[in-house]
Order: sequence, then structure tokens, then C-alpha cells
Amino acid sequence: MLSRTNHAANAVKGDSTNRPGAKKRIMMLAVAAAMWGGAAQADNFYWGDHGTSPAAPGITPSIYLTDQNVADVDAFLAKQGNGPKAIKIESPLSQSTVNAIFNKYNVNYTFLDYEGSNVTSRTLATVTQIKASTLTGAAIAANKSYVSNFTYSPAALDPSSPAGLNRPLYAEYTAAGLNMVSDDLYPSHASYRGPASGNSSAPNIRSASFTLPITRLSMTTASLPAGHVVVPYVNRFNNTGNNALDSDHDASNGYQFVTSNQLPSRADFQAQVLHYRLRGAAGVHGLDGGVQGYTADQFQADINAGWNSLSAVNQMMAKSDATIATLDTRAKVDGVLKNIEATGVAFSGTYSLTASKLIMLISNLDEKAHTLTLPMKIGGKELGGDFKLEAGTHELVQFGATGSKWSLMEIAGVFSSTDADRAGVGVPEPTGAAMIGGVALVGLLRRRRAA
Repeated sequence: MLSRTNHAANAVKGDSTNRPGAKKRIMMLAVAAAMWGGAAQADNFYWGDHGTSPAAPGITPSIYLTDQNVADVDAFLAKQGNGPKAIKIESPLSQSTVNAIFNKYNVNYTFLDYEGSNVTSRTLATVTQIKASTLTGAAIAANKSYVSNFTYSPAALDPSSPAGLNRPLYAEYTAAGLNMVSDDLYPSHASYRGPASGNSSAPNIRSASFTLPITRLSMTTASLPAGHVVVPYVNRFNNTGNNALDSDHDASNGYQFVTSNQLPSRADFQAQVLHYRLRGAAGVHGLDGGVQGYTADQFQADINAGWNSLSAVNQMMAKSDATIATLDTRAKVDGVLKNIEATGVAFSGTYSLTASKLIMLISNLDEKAHTLTLPMKIGGKELGGDFKLEAGTHELVQFGATGSKWSLMEIAGVFSSTDADRAGVGVPEPTGAAMIGGVALVGLLRRRRAA
């Protein structure tokens, strides 16, 4: 349970937006406010093809588009009526296919999955085709509809990835002509550092799985061009290509991480999804879960619960001036300023000055309790104060505005009624599971193809 101690003393000096890079952060807070305004819920997705299977509650239906299934996609989109429309594309399309769909419908979200050689040029070619369409193209130009390619981000750097890993960042994102980011927020994936690999300061595996994807998303949000949105791919676990998290270290029989306490639990995953929302995601795109015995229905339900189940958050996000409280990836924990990776403690929030309210989600994925000192100021109002958070817990802290200060209103445990078991067998995505040693990492970044 989270407890508050010594509100006046030991506060971090200075505003959380008054640090190196503050101008960029302040600019991005304004972008986030515009993106969030009035959005109590958002569009969340699942990698499965809803042209062949129904969408779960809280999941926006989507369908794969190819040159061979134009009539099926047309019929699928027609059934959506005025609802949001989403398409996934895994290979280049003919101009006639693009015209048949994107001239007829405003496709709100287009997710490209181009990988391999000449990815940026192939992405740009398809984006150019879509932008030339008479209906969706105009919406994309106005940043009212969106197109992404997997992993492409406008971030200038990625401190969550191993040294030497070449990820498509600012230059590639800009060259591809995109206006939506689909980061790969895959806990324990080979594109992340980790204590088992010997290149992370995290206190344990599960905390690295929790904090490093949050760090990656924060770097994206801090660099997001005005009008663009972030809809990242998410998973509860995914050790694709990560030999350090293959328990028998034999890639020839598939990657399996067998553990009694180091998997992110379902409750952890729900909390992580909410951290993503509070740090600027406009929605999330679920992969497949990544844990043996964890069903697709449970996975999609956890996405929906993490995003939508807390009424206090939904009410705040519905405010027209709902604003990101912090993108900091460093925090004062136990009296020492460290990055969230090193402590296993993450905090994210939103505030509304018209509602005179601030909400903070605080998580501790370490195996021991920690005391977090919140920033001295948020939204121009004094905050500060120390909060003790027990090991492995998530708490929602609510503040009200009293003059120039935020005053504590309520502290409550969240997601505690969900399965908190961190034991089990973590596995990669199906495509990655079939790949063995010697495969280039770019190949290991693939997601599964729908059956």
C-alpha cells in the first residue's frame, strides 16, 4: 500500500518541466493536451484479423488489405458505418486497390508492416498512394486520419535499446511521410536491454520489462510532431530473439522463459497500458499476449481494463484541457535521483486546471518497497512530497488544486483484483518462435501474420 510521508520536506527542487530539454517537453505537453481533449476512451486494436473473427469489447475492429481481397475489405468497412475504420497492410498494393478502398472510405488508421530491405522507400511509396486518394488522403493531410509503419518513431534517440541496435528514428520517420507512430513496446524483446543480458541497471527482469517500454514511449511522445499520434504495439511479454531470456539457452527448440516470479502479471500489464495512456498514447495495438495459457480473450480484456476501467482517469481524460503531467524518465527514489529503469518505479499522470485535479499512477516492480519523491511542480502548481510504495504494487493518487498547490485527496490501490501471478512461461510471437540463432535482428522484429 502507498503511504504519504513528509509532504513538505525532501521535495525535488524545481519544476519537472524546468530541466534539460524543457522547451521540447513544454511544447509536447501542448500537443498532448490537444490530442487528449474530450477523449475519455480511444481506439485500441488487436493484431488478429477481424474480417475473420469479431473484435472483443474495447477493441476497434480491423482487417488486412491485399490486392486479392478488395471486395471483402469493402464489405467489412461498409459494416462499420460511421465508426472508426482500421486497415493493416503487410505488402505493397496496386494503385487500383488503393483507389477502390481509400477513395471510397476515410480509413482512420492504416498500419503498415513493412520490414526488410528498402523499408523507408517502400513505406513512402504506399503512403504517397494513400495520400493521393480522394477521401482518406485529405484526412491524412489534415491529421484527422493516420498511417504508421511498425517501429518507426520521430524520437532522436532510444535509451531503452542495446548499444549498436539500429532503430528507425527521426530521419527515417520523416522520410517515410508518416503521421502516426507504432512503437514496439514488447517487454523483454531483444530490442530492449535487460539485467539478464548484463546491460541494464534494473533491479530485476520484470521491472526492466515494465519500465523500459515506458521509457521508449516517453521518448517518442517528447518528439512527436504537432498533429501526429502514437498507437504503439504492446504485449504482456515477448522474448523474441532474446537468448538471455531463453531458459535453456537453446534457440533451436524455441524461446521459452520459465520463471516463478519474473513475468509481468496481468495486473502489471493493465497498469502498464494505463501508463502508456497517461504518457501520450492515443490507443494501443495488442499483439498476442506472449504467455503460455494466456488466452487472446484475456489479453484483449486486459488491454481494455488497463485503458478504460478506472472511472477517475476516464473523467479526467474527458476534460478539454487534460494534459500530460510528466514525461520524466528519472525520479528521486529513496532520496537519490535515478532513471526509472534503475529503480523499477514509474509514475505517470494527467491534470486539468479547469477541473482543479491531478491524477498520478505510481508503480513499483521491484521486490522491495521504495519511497518516491514527486516533482516540485506540475502544471505550475506546487506538488512535491514523499510516497512509500510497497513492492510489486500499483497505486492511483488523486490531488485537488488549492490555490497554487496540489493537495492530496485520495490514495488507492488499483488493478489489485486482477491476477497478480508473476509465474509462468513467457514466449515470443509465433513467427519469432520459429526463428533460430543467426537470424538478423531486423527479421526477429516481425509480428505474426493472421491465420
